[in-house]
Amino acid sequence: MAQETRVTAHKERIDRVVAHIHENLDAPLDMEVLGEIACLSPDHWHRIYREIMGETASQTIRRRRLWRAAHQLLNSTDSIGQIAVAAHYGSTAAFTRAFTNQYGTSPSLYRSKGKTTQMTNIEKRSIDPIELIGMDHKGPHYEIGRTFDRLFAWASTTNGMLTPETKGIAIFFDDPTQKPPEELTSLAAIPRPDGKKPGEGTRAYTIPGGPHAIARHVGPYTELARTYTELFQNWLPASGEERNGAPLFEINMNDPKTTAPSHLITDIYVPLK
Repeated sequence: MAQETRVTAHKERIDRVVAHIHENLDAPLDMEVLGEIACLSPDHWHRIYREIMGETASQTIRRRRLWRAAHQLLNSTDSIGQIAVAAHYGSTAAFTRAFTNQYGTSPSLYRSKGKTTQMTNIEKRSIDPIELIGMDHKGPHYEIGRTFDRLFAWASTTNGMLTPETKGIAIFFDDPTQKPPEELTSLAAIPRPDGKKPGEGTRAYTIPGGPHAIARHVGPYTELARTYTELFQNWLPASGEERNGAPLFEINMNDPKTTAPSHLITDIYVPLK
């Protein structure tokens, strides 16, 4: 029981750090300050953070800032210099090196071309229901990664909740063309192992089975809009199929912490009548 209580306490402390990082990407995010938020000694909190999150706090900060920068390159008119400053790089050259290392292309080429995505054929297939455990996310769909970080931190401290094959599944309950981004609701989830129940801050959810259109997106999450455009503007009208009104969802087939953005695989599922 003492061990279980200790792990739970660590989870709560690291959850505070994760939440602070995501809510304060524009701040300096000094490691000493994060240690104070965790209420752990410097060496101890770094070790615990890595054990729970699968990466260091510095890697989390870097990954999230570069992801935000990629989104800004495709969806804003901010200059590369402005985006570099927002990502806390001391110079445009330093930002360009870091971005190129992560995304495989320079910020300027990414902005002008923005087509590192590869897409396989869209197919129709029937699936079985999927039992999930997840955390609710409110806000822009593209920010759901922050909730996945918290979900996986919780799951990693819950015995038997994660396996090497566990995949993140995002369920989107609202149409982003019908609601402002801050009002959108979604669920960051993982498959629920047999016999496991939701814990604090999580809930159960079942994806209904049945026919689905499935599109595979290979490339950065920031470019998912291209695959959605192909799916909804081209494939769906030409197929004669109709959506059945159930929420669409995405399955992340690999880990964004250990996979280069250009190699990320996301399967998009659209329920059909």
